[in-house]
Amino acid sequence: MKTLRIVSYAINGRGMGHLTRQLAILRWVRRILALLDIKSEIWVLTSSEADTLARREGFAALKMPSKAMMRDAGIEPNRYLGICRTWVMNAIAGLGPDLLLVDTFPGGSFGELVAALELARHRVLVARRVRQGFAEEEAYKALLPIYEQIIRPDTDGVGPILLREPDEMMEPAAARTALGVEAGRRAVYLSLGGGGDVAAPEMLPRLVRELRARDWHVVVGAGPLYIGEEIRGPGVTWLDRYVPMELLPGVDAAVAAAGYNTFHELMSAGIPTVFVPQPRIADDQEARAQRAVVAGAGRVAARLEDIPDLLEAPGDAAAARALVPTGGARAAALQALSTIVPHEDLAMADRVLAPDLLRMLEKLDRGSPVQQTRRALELVRLLAGGTPSEAAQRRALLLELQDQGHFDGPGQKAPELPGPVGDPSERVRRFLALCTDHAIPLDTAITLTRNLARKFPAARGQALLEGLELLIPTWARFDDWMGAISLLRAVPTQRGLPLEAFARQMATWLKKQEDLFDAVRDLSRTEGGGKRTIAEALRILTTEAASP
Repeated sequence: MKTLRIVSYAINGRGMGHLTRQLAILRWVRRILALLDIKSEIWVLTSSEADTLARREGFAALKMPSKAMMRDAGIEPNRYLGICRTWVMNAIAGLGPDLLLVDTFPGGSFGELVAALELARHRVLVARRVRQGFAEEEAYKALLPIYEQIIRPDTDGVGPILLREPDEMMEPAAARTALGVEAGRRAVYLSLGGGGDVAAPEMLPRLVRELRARDWHVVVGAGPLYIGEEIRGPGVTWLDRYVPMELLPGVDAAVAAAGYNTFHELMSAGIPTVFVPQPRIADDQEARAQRAVVAGAGRVAARLEDIPDLLEAPGDAAAARALVPTGGARAAALQALSTIVPHEDLAMADRVLAPDLLRMLEKLDRGSPVQQTRRALELVRLLAGGTPSEAAQRRALLLELQDQGHFDGPGQKAPELPGPVGDPSERVRRFLALCTDHAIPLDTAITLTRNLARKFPAARGQALLEGLELLIPTWARFDDWMGAISLLRAVPTQRGLPLEAFARQMATWLKKQEDLFDAVRDLSRTEGGGKRTIAEALRILTTEAASP
């Protein structure tokens, strides 16, 4: 498959929600495509002043000034709209996306996307919940049929889309240290969204002073659009742009607006919150905050002066976590890719990238998530014959060669056609468990597996795994994995000896050995460079080892 070009449209309003949701999905898109060995080129179009978040997550971003920036610079709205429409059209036309991923507004934040939609081969809309009146507008509904796939977070099996998975969250003690919170002191996270609201310059400093006076350590997420007074010093951690979600376990409570991302991140992290809902055209923050109140996970402040008292009993952490038990970024990525990637490949990726399997992989490989995923792909190829598309390509090639008569000669036999890959996740899981149980580095285990597959070309998938399950515990006793690699190199390629028989003979012989270096020497001497079969050599060595 050619390189897939994916363009993410995240033209924000006043906050960071559009960009954060898109990046959360793109992280999983990148990982799924890596597992399927599909090259990708991913671009983000954004107006967020927090565009460095895209860089932090490893994505190329093209940025235009936000509405707030244009307002502060004195640019006329009509002028801004014209520039934005031209910029979006030219950017999408130049990038030529196979997939255009759009957040919330099907026609763009202010209609600038309408003329550019037809430039993308496939279009997917992430349609988070908006106010009922907004959703019923004809201009909104008329554009929905243009999209092949509409992802609705919080419905259809897709949870709230979050930038971090539970396993990526820091431990509370480590998060508190990173935030500079003293041991034993209460910490509160304070955020009023992206910081662009006209009231933020007055509200934020006032709240910092009042909460610090109540002996709270205040962690301030001022937002990328905030241009008011900054308060720094003892008892305050002031973060200019955003607070990484993984640091939220370091606070005990929060005071925050009730935007989509802020709400779900805080609830997912189990942070009871006093909400200060902000008015928005499409987003009903009041209704969202009331969900936390009903669940016992938060409070709503009607007045600014009520916040310090409400914060003394903001809600229950367990109730907050119960509101957002799982994230939906992975499921959303699978849905988005269903427009351009075969279903069988995505089904396999869904199983191999299961949370428990990824946890096992992360413990064995400290590389980046994409590097870990490439390891998983290598295991899928070794233990299950590759992805469904790879197996289908091999089958098609063999059938073509067969039709052309390449196997019609005397004594020739057509190779066995590869069958369906099925579910390789259980084999990968068993392999990773084997590495964990016997403390074998993952790179070394893959090298041994690759060498074993070359030495026993008839052993595929399940047979290869079962051979490893006999050999790795045997080699682990010596704590000499380079010795195990050398021993395997000393074995000639076997076309008749079943791998299981070899593994059992090898295990029996090595029970009496004390050093793999000596074992390599003895095996090479006895095999004699082909004078004896490896089965004969192992029988002789086993007999010699058993002799008194």
